[in-house]
Amino acid sequence: MSNTAQNPLRLHPAPESATVELLYRIFGDVLIPLEKVREQYFRNLNEQSFVTEINSGRIQLPITTLDTSRKALKYAHIRHVASLIDIRAYKADESMQRQQGEPIHVEANLERDKHGNS
Repeated sequence: MSNTAQNPLRLHPAPESATVELLYRIFGDVLIPLEKVREQYFRNLNEQSFVTEINSGRIQLPITTLDTSRKALKYAHIRHVASLIDIRAYKADESMQRQQGEPIHVEANLERDKHGNS
């Protein structure tokens, strides 16, 4: 019963608990208004550009609402924001190691691959 038209499931690694904790201290809730995420971490993008980048998949951040209305406020869950930050940090570590010619730690790559990320 395989469906070849279905997109593959890509699971993100669990965020570091310290990242989630720090985000909670900054935002004070598990649901962070999307505009606050943009103001804090994507100041270079205006509201429309930010939404476009999310919708295109360039910024991989799931959006949630608490209402089915089109005008419902949009939020990002704290775990998703933390995962986005952690993933980008891991990629920066790998990039720096490649630039410096150092071997990349196998354990980090195995953990990432286990969760389906590349």
